[in-house]
Amino acid sequence: MIIRLAHEHRWDIPPYEAQQIQKDLQSRISDVETGHTIQTIAGVEIAHSRFSDTLTAAVSLVSYPDLQLIEHHTVEYHTKFPYIPGLLSFREVPAALKALELLVGTPDLVMVDGPGVAHPHGLGIASHLGVLLDIPTIGCSRSSMVGSYVEPEVSAGSRTSLVWQGEIIGTVYRSKNRVAPLFISIGHRVDRNRANEVVVACCQGYRLPEPTRHAHAALNTARAGAKAVSAAETAS
Repeated sequence: MIIRLAHEHRWDIPPYEAQQIQKDLQSRISDVETGHTIQTIAGVEIAHSRFSDTLTAAVSLVSYPDLQLIEHHTVEYHTKFPYIPGLLSFREVPAALKALELLVGTPDLVMVDGPGVAHPHGLGIASHLGVLLDIPTIGCSRSSMVGSYVEPEVSAGSRTSLVWQGEIIGTVYRSKNRVAPLFISIGHRVDRNRANEVVVACCQGYRLPEPTRHAHAALNTARAGAKAVSAAETAS
């Protein structure tokens, strides 16, 4: 995928400057649904720790609506930005961009395992990535950073609203019977109905929707391989 940034900013910045950039990017988020045709979706997942500056990013590309895996890749990224809750996208987005560059195909939409606008400052990784690339993005996370909600019924397909400061900022969706729900929020250039529609269509009997499920599997494989190499080097 050829990366063309609609908006650019530096990454080697102090936290106070990141906060100002965050406010500017949040003001650029669009929740207007354009009715764009979706034929491919990229799923993105990032793994990182507060104790390490090395992140692993995984990306998958699936066809839509038949959800066939086309390609997937993983990549490591070394960040200099500190681990600060609320500003994690400044660690994660460069890794996501590096992973997306490895795609042969160009996605019509990116689904990120992380928040979009359902974020304390209204700019999670899905929104940050979407605004920089100016492409449709959806946040679909396994936990909620902010907001309150009524637990959905235990059956698959049940949903409730995620509410923050009197506004609906996302959807709490039970993708599989008796498993923890997903938290869906717009990232950029989609509205809430379209975000929900796409995620629901991508859930095929597993907890995670297919784009991020494949990215998650690729990430686990890469991390397992790295541990095996490390163990072998230690033993030699």
